[in-house]
This record gives sequence, structure tokens and C-alpha cells, in this order.
Amino acid sequence: MKRFILFSLVIIFASIAACKKEYVTGTIPPAPFNPFDTITYPAQLVPEVPIDSNTFVGIHKYIFTTRCAIPGCHDGAFEPDFRTVQSAYNTLVYQPVKKNNTAGTFVYRVVPGNVSQSWLHERITTTDGVLGRMPLYDNMLSIREINRISNWIQQGAPDIFGNSVGIPNANPQSYGLVANINVSGNDIKVDTIRNGNPFFPFLVPNNSNLTIWFGLYDDVQTPLQFTYNKIKFSTDPLNFSNAVELSLVQHAVPSFFNNLFGNNKPYFYSYSVNTATLPNNQIVYFRIYVQDSDHAQPIEIPSGGTQFYIQSYYSLIVSP
Repeated sequence: MKRFILFSLVIIFASIAACKKEYVTGTIPPAPFNPFDTITYPAQLVPEVPIDSNTFVGIHKYIFTTRCAIPGCHDGAFEPDFRTVQSAYNTLVYQPVKKNNTAGTFVYRVVPGNVSQSWLHERITTTDGVLGRMPLYDNMLSIREINRISNWIQQGAPDIFGNSVGIPNANPQSYGLVANINVSGNDIKVDTIRNGNPFFPFLVPNNSNLTIWFGLYDDVQTPLQFTYNKIKFSTDPLNFSNAVELSLVQHAVPSFFNNLFGNNKPYFYSYSVNTATLPNNQIVYFRIYVQDSDHAQPIEIPSGGTQFYIQSYYSLIVSP
């Protein structure tokens, strides 16, 4: 039996060896000739151009990167963010001050053309021991470094392309609405009755006294300075051109709102109507029109280009 097993193993190994002999080994053919392989490229095609230390790119490279964008400081943990040239510029120029001095003197971190109103310059030159001079955990910037930053600000704080930006000039914006009806001297909130969908038109009963309140805010203005305050109603969300303009009523701003919005001052408007004058059992859309002193034309809220669910939010249905 052992001889039979041994003989069988010999046959198997001989068969494997015979199979291996059937494989034909060959060589990989050479790659086709590439004429570009004969070109000798220089080590550097474009010579390195030194960065002007007086430009914002130079200020970022030689000052912000080495002195400020260090771990635990302006490395993206908080603003200004000095990790890149773009993030540094976008978090400095006309960006609001979050930690001001006790007098609240400064509005923006950098005001192009105005060194004395630029919080950045104040922070790197201040002698206020409580506030602290930047860099907070390092030696004071040299006079030359401070002058480079000062000169950049005084020359309009240009970006990496040499362009100076203008002060932000936003149109008025809405932060919501409230609607209520008056029943026997009591106000009943109805703007939340939207058939289970927060953006569905809110439902109001017929022949009821409805008041719609609008909250608006604008950039760096004192309250009650809007010069155009109108409202329009339409059953066609795409056509308000023939709708009658009706006047909104301005209201004084509660003082407790002043600290909630910073430089964005809130405004309050209302419009009262008896729902018997509105179409029944139809979606009635409404838009408001306000204008601040910085713009030549009133702004429409919501506009025809606003997402439709927002347009639907500014709408109602009168029950028959």
C-alpha cells in the first residue's frame, strides 16, 4: 500500500512539472518612442519673484503667518483667521469687532483708508494692559512691521489683486412675521395655523380683523429711517404689478432688541385688514416694500426670485 501511495505521488509531481513546462516566458516589448523624452527641461521654468512686504500678501507671509497664525492663536480657532491670505483678508476688512474696548469705539477690524478707526492697528499698538497688545504671547511687532500694516490700511487696504473694497451696503432683510386676529378684544395668533406645514399659507376666518406684523433689520442705521413702506396682495405669486399699494405702519423699536442685533437695527411694521375684503378660499400672497437711505429703489420682500416655499410663507387663505 505504501508503495502505491509513493508511486501516486511521483505521478502527481511529474504531472505538475509537465504543466509548468507548458508556460512560455517572454519579454515585455519596449515602449514606443516618445519625442518629448529627448527634451531637457530647466529646473525652474518661472523665476521666483520676491514678495513685496508692503502688500497684503507680504504682510500675511512675513507678519501674520509667522507671528499670529500660531497654534492656539489665529490658526482658525477664532477670528481673525490668518491661516491663508484669503481667510485673513476676509476676516479683517470691514468685519465687525467682537471684542471692543470699554468705550465701544471701533466698528470694524480694518477700515480702508482710516488707521485710527481700524481695530487691528489699535490691537497691535495699544498700551492697555487689560485689553492686551497683539501678539498677545510674543514680543511686540517692530516699528517697521507696524508701519507696513499702517501703510497698507492708509492706502485703502487693497486685496491681493490691488483692489480696495467698499463698505458693506446690504438691503433691508426680514427675520419673520406674526399675524393675529382680534376676537372680542383678545388677540389670537394665527400665523402658525398652516395645516401642519410651517411654510403652508396660514389660515384665517372670514370677516375677521387681521393684523400682520413684520420684523426687518438693516445694516448700521438708527430705527425708523425707512422711506418707503408698502404692502401688496395678489392671488398670483408671479404678478404683483397691478396690485394696489397699501401703507404699512411703522412702530418704535423695543429697547431690549438693541443688544441682540449689534449694528443691524431692527424695525417693526404692521398692516391691519378685515379679511372680508380679501378673496375667499384662495391663496393670497403678500409682499412688502421698504427702502433705506443707502439705496435708490425699494426692496421687495419676498421677491419673485425668492425660493417658493418662502413666498408661500408670506401668504394666507381666508376660510369661506
